[in-house]
Amino acid sequence: MESSYFGVVELTSLENVFLTHNELNKEINLLDESGIKLVYYSDCQQLIIWLPNDWRAYVDIEIKHLLSEETIWRKEISEIISGSIKIILDTLPFPPGDLSITISGKDSIQHIINIKKYEEGVFPELPEIVPEIETDYDKAPIIYRDGFGNIIPDQDLIMRGNIVNDLKRKFSRKVKYEDQGRSGKVIFIDGDKVLRFYSEMGGGNCIFYINIPPKDHWIKETDYSLEERDEIIQFVAESALRDQAGSGAYFEIGDKWITFFYGPKR
Repeated sequence: MESSYFGVVELTSLENVFLTHNELNKEINLLDESGIKLVYYSDCQQLIIWLPNDWRAYVDIEIKHLLSEETIWRKEISEIISGSIKIILDTLPFPPGDLSITISGKDSIQHIINIKKYEEGVFPELPEIVPEIETDYDKAPIIYRDGFGNIIPDQDLIMRGNIVNDLKRKFSRKVKYEDQGRSGKVIFIDGDKVLRFYSEMGGGNCIFYINIPPKDHWIKETDYSLEERDEIIQFVAESALRDQAGSGAYFEIGDKWITFFYGPKR
């Protein structure tokens, strides 16, 4: 799994399976979709899983092609756990196709996450709406309207369309830089929205820093919600680390600054 595949990852199904049945099963928490998150950056994809039980209750995690059942990756939970319940998987090496991720527990539980990796540039299609065939062909199809006679839109279809459009937007955003000597601008471009952050070179083991609006000024200065703030700042920090800082560097995010350092993490 050395190649990188930049296609979108979609969660297709999730199930919890008990290989044996006993009273202990009632004490085991099950994994649901709230414990799974897909994150996309310009050069990184992550599948984040929050285990419903402490990591010590698990043995390993295995990824297979769904059809061939060929194992393409396997690790002991102890090798990849972050904290006590968090697993972060880099999905860039996952090849296009239908894949199955199985997390096996010590007490017979298995969390099985099925995903689909699309080819780069291909996005999940919206489902076609097929009208239900009625036996009475003289009846007009049912159209739901509100109290003013307006047609009520299909909210499920609208929500799915918003998700696909959001994925396309996130894949197209980028960071550029304006150099003005010891200072400059770090420019976040997201479609037709542009944010410009002031940056300046540092001293000692500080390479440079980027000024960011604090939480109480964020909405007014950026026109983005507070819920989007952490993801945007993380994206800017990781892009600048890759493009401007180089290897052996790291960053720290504060309320007003992203600071980049050389050397071991403090």
